[in-house]
Amino acid sequence: MARLVALPGASVEGAVEADGLENAAEKAAELAGEGERVLIVGDGAWRAAELAWERLEKTGGNPLLVWGLDPVEARAAGVPLEAAAAARRSLLEWLQPEEAGLRTAPGKKLGRRDLLRSGPAAVFEAVDTPVVVDPQACSLLKGCRACIDSCPYGALEGKPPRADPYKCTGCGLCLSACPAGVLEAAGAGEDPAWRYLRLLGARGPGYLLILCRRDAAWAVEALRGAEPAARAYILPLTCPGQAGLRLLLAAWGAGLAPVYVCSSGSVKACGVEAFQRYLETVAADYTALTGLKPVFAAERGELGEVLQREPGLKPAAQGAEKAWRSAVEAVKARPPGSRVETAAPLLGVVEVDPSRCTLCSACSRACPTGALEMVEGGEGARLLFHPDRCPACSLCVDTCPEDAIRLTRAVDPGLLSGGTRLLHSDETAHCIVCGRPIGPLSMLRKVEARLRASGLPEETIMKIYLCSECKQKAALGLIDLSKYLGEQRKRGQAL
Repeated sequence: MARLVALPGASVEGAVEADGLENAAEKAAELAGEGERVLIVGDGAWRAAELAWERLEKTGGNPLLVWGLDPVEARAAGVPLEAAAAARRSLLEWLQPEEAGLRTAPGKKLGRRDLLRSGPAAVFEAVDTPVVVDPQACSLLKGCRACIDSCPYGALEGKPPRADPYKCTGCGLCLSACPAGVLEAAGAGEDPAWRYLRLLGARGPGYLLILCRRDAAWAVEALRGAEPAARAYILPLTCPGQAGLRLLLAAWGAGLAPVYVCSSGSVKACGVEAFQRYLETVAADYTALTGLKPVFAAERGELGEVLQREPGLKPAAQGAEKAWRSAVEAVKARPPGSRVETAAPLLGVVEVDPSRCTLCSACSRACPTGALEMVEGGEGARLLFHPDRCPACSLCVDTCPEDAIRLTRAVDPGLLSGGTRLLHSDETAHCIVCGRPIGPLSMLRKVEARLRASGLPEETIMKIYLCSECKQKAALGLIDLSKYLGEQRKRGQAL
């Protein structure tokens, strides 16, 4: 578990006590230098965290290992300090700050003492680069380049992708772009953030303050001097852009209105290009789906004014453990007035070309969420689509051998309310010997056409209309296939 450092006046069980901000920063930096995750708790905790970051940056340490928690945050959320500390401590455990990228810091001024204390490591600095939390799921999406294409700085390459720490700014755009939801930042992630909010019991009407960690100190001071009209939950990130569409909609379903607390200096640090692209994709999608515009507060006065207003949002869905599932439930509970196509992946609408689809079931076998389902029985073969299960990952499109599937990133209220949809169906072919069902007739006819085009003998072609048991008997010479040829043609099963 993350280590606790308590400032004067903060009573947290198991914490190392500090006698002031400087002492807390020193203790936190020392623990972080040993690879420990540290949470500073008490009045001015984020100021102490800033001092610890400065110490770590001088010695090549990792500032992502040190976080703060001010009692004001607990009061704003309406929970005891102990509960807030336990929740944020859990958040630190779910993240992977040790996976942060490293780069040499040009122009970094180092003293002789820093070099003697830390050696060559002092010239490096940590970057909140993306981490692939499920490489296998990423590798399955062979043709997917969503994260790579989303980066305005060309920082990602490869499969699974790797980030170049010299180009990456930690802006978080790639996290929002990943349709499989397997990308997290070293110091942030949608699912960890959502679980953290659930631990706090976050429910509206209220505000979700999405803030840059570098702006946390002044944001907390603004909160300290204000009397918010509703509960406010602080979510510190390296960059507010790390809050993707799934997290925003999950919070919306819980009745929390997002407020981005981000100074102009923080925007420049992550990159103006990234900020603009975030507005054009994630923020625009959020507005299109909810009818609400995200609020931005760049300074203390603006934040104070926002918190004085009623958020005007009530909970609409209970929510689930995963951010994506919670987002889907929120959209189902409060659907948009018409179909909305999104830039960021949330839900997909699958369409099938019946002239090409053979109902081979390759797509349904590959689908990781069960959005596509193949049902075979007395009525024939049917390909079903469950619209609230599709994360728009495109794996079905990549898998289909007939190029019969089209996927659109969209939230369609008609589909969501209509439930399961039939995409394609066909009658079932039966074994020409014993009559057992053997598969969709259209698939076998397509295979037969290809075999005939290749000039194979008639008896070889006929074997595709045998069940597995009869194929074995035919191979052993126990079945004379020629006597079934006429019957097969009469039934019109063959071309």
